[in-house]
Amino acid sequence: MIFADAITVEAPAAEVWDFLLDVNRSSACMPGVERVTLIDDRTFDGSIEARVGPIAGSFAFRAHIVESNPPRGLRAEVEGSDSVTKSTLRMDVTMDLKPLAPAATELAYEAVVNVKGRLAILGDMVLRATATLILDEFAKRLRTNLENTPSPARGEQTGAPPSPDRSPASAVGKTDDS
Repeated sequence: MIFADAITVEAPAAEVWDFLLDVNRSSACMPGVERVTLIDDRTFDGSIEARVGPIAGSFAFRAHIVESNPPRGLRAEVEGSDSVTKSTLRMDVTMDLKPLAPAATELAYEAVVNVKGRLAILGDMVLRATATLILDEFAKRLRTNLENTPSPARGEQTGAPPSPDRSPASAVGKTDDS
């Protein structure tokens, strides 16, 4: 299955980049994420609880950034398995950021997803409908988080100097108290 879309966020590309690479902040936007654990500067493990049709379970996954071009785009690979059905998932994700204005960014993504096992038997239509709902909610939460955060690019005071563009090595897994 292939999922592709683009969303516009009222925030500068560098802020969107920083947010996406902060796994604690960005994973909070993904419905069902139960935990994320930083492994290294490009890799994290996590689990997400989801219901697909009549089957509910928890997918343990590992995500790894394989290519990075700050603050323009990245490519990541995700692999996981479901604790209930032992189904497996493999996903290749590409995200591209395109500044539309000083305080507006287009985030385009494409995810190529392969599911094997009992979940795959449910069929493309059920999996696609569930994934679409999750992606829509992620986009809504992402916009809410970024657009409600003060930004110098929108003429708002943050109380702190703006952060420089960060590479995955310095951004992944960082929190405000890191």
